[in-house]
Amino acid sequence: TFEEHLLHLNEICTILKNARFRLNPHKCEIARTQTEYLGHQINNGEIRPSPHNINGLLNTRLPQTPDEACKFVKAAEYYRKFIPNFSQIAEPLRKFVPTTRTQQKKGQKTIITLSNEEIKAFEQLKHYLTTDLVLRLPNNKFPFKVQTDASDEGTGAVLLQIYPDGDRPIAYFS
Repeated sequence: TFEEHLLHLNEICTILKNARFRLNPHKCEIARTQTEYLGHQINNGEIRPSPHNINGLLNTRLPQTPDEACKFVKAAEYYRKFIPNFSQIAEPLRKFVPTTRTQQKKGQKTIITLSNEEIKAFEQLKHYLTTDLVLRLPNNKFPFKVQTDASDEGTGAVLLQIYPDGDRPIAYFS
């Protein structure tokens, strides 16, 4: 309710004041039903990836260098909480993510040809990003449930909240 919003707002302002933080009123959005925050669109208790950010990923061409493959994986990884089994899907592309500076420099200019498995992973991640990726914001009025799965290839879990009309995902983990 709006009254609860005002109470929360007062509590936040008190905490910030006590910590000697200052707010810029021109950057504050108060009593909004929708907002964009860190690449996410938050509206009516739901959170989605920002369409602007997703379009950038969807327009990514098939990687031709390890650096391009790495950038795609890292950008898609930002939205991994929306994608079930993200780690397993992205695994074929992980070899292009450098673990040392030498690997990073070496991989910038090398031309690569992706294997069928790597192309499939790339396309699968793009496909997931085209679906309506929606997570619910946690609501302490309803119970939570965790579902897990494991195999030789990886582990995964989903945090769900049990609503009267069915379970809603809060986050995916893999």
